[in-house]
Amino acid sequence: MTTIFSPTELTARLIAFDTTSRLSNLALIDFAQDMLEANGARCRRSHNADGSKANLFASLGPDRDGGIVLSGHTDVVPVDGQDWSSDPFKAETHDGRLFGRGACDMKGFVATALSLVGEIAAAKLARPIHFALSFDEEVGCAGVPALLDDLRKAGIKPALAIVGEPTMMKVVGAHKGGTAVRTRCKGHEGHSSAPQKGASAVMMAGEFVSLIARLGRELEADCDPRFEPPFTTTQANVISGGTALNILAGAAQIVWECRPLPGRDGRTVVARAQALAESDILPRYRRGAPEAAIESTITSQYPGLALDPESPAVALALELTGANRAETVAYGTEAGHFQAAGIPAVICGPGSIDQAHKADEFVDLSQLEACEAFLRKVIAKAVVG
Repeated sequence: MTTIFSPTELTARLIAFDTTSRLSNLALIDFAQDMLEANGARCRRSHNADGSKANLFASLGPDRDGGIVLSGHTDVVPVDGQDWSSDPFKAETHDGRLFGRGACDMKGFVATALSLVGEIAAAKLARPIHFALSFDEEVGCAGVPALLDDLRKAGIKPALAIVGEPTMMKVVGAHKGGTAVRTRCKGHEGHSSAPQKGASAVMMAGEFVSLIARLGRELEADCDPRFEPPFTTTQANVISGGTALNILAGAAQIVWECRPLPGRDGRTVVARAQALAESDILPRYRRGAPEAAIESTITSQYPGLALDPESPAVALALELTGANRAETVAYGTEAGHFQAAGIPAVICGPGSIDQAHKADEFVDLSQLEACEAFLRKVIAKAVVG
């Protein structure tokens, strides 16, 4: 048996691992695997292409189909440029809150689940409890597909998954999908006093941003009132290009996203934006630069989680929390990947998404306590069978 940590203590330990998505998560995975294996867990890993990051899947209880997955990602977003009041990777607790990068998103859930591993190991489980710890969720849910593919190849078939993203311990049964896009504009350099003799890629990029805003307004006609906002959205958040004020820009780049309602495909939005760029923007710029081009590439994509009234995952979470209905959220999680892999999924975890990705990120200690109580009920259900 390993040393017993409280959820608060273990959250602080996990925060101390700098698992910003651009870095390796292996030290945290090693730590978690040691804890799990010391309590008899059967562990398996899946990796990224160069082996610098790993997913961890661990099982306790009977070695059989079914069981409940407790799922969380191990990576966190960067702290670059944020004005923190303390070291983001050294947790501090005061005023009933635990502060640190990943406190709510989502090391609080992972830590709370791991803090109960001894109790899970000691319980007479009728069905297994699994832990799924992933990498690169924050860069488009890029890691969990490898974990799910590994389970498929190994013939491991969990019955359902609880994804512990921050929901204030409310039951969330549906979320939007996400499609991340990089659009490159190719112009032709020349003196800015004669724009007709070249093509400014920055001007092209500006028109493309206006185009996807227009496309976003068109998408508002397709509504699902259960979501806020109730329609598919498009949003450009990074734009770069150009070299000098008096030089027509030879290149520019826009990084943008589409967050489609469940059941809608972000790829169709990207294809529509590309077609409009070809018809509405490029002809004018090609008068001065026949080689002018706008090319869009999808860099990552994850499916939405569709609300399933028959989902055993949602039914279990509603039963254990006492809630009357499942809610919806606009942000994305790995739950959509679980559902797409045939594993019903629900989202329920400590903390508020309003605190995620910000300086001085925190989780209320009362939320960790509520999560601990919820997970003890999950263990009890696994004992009953």
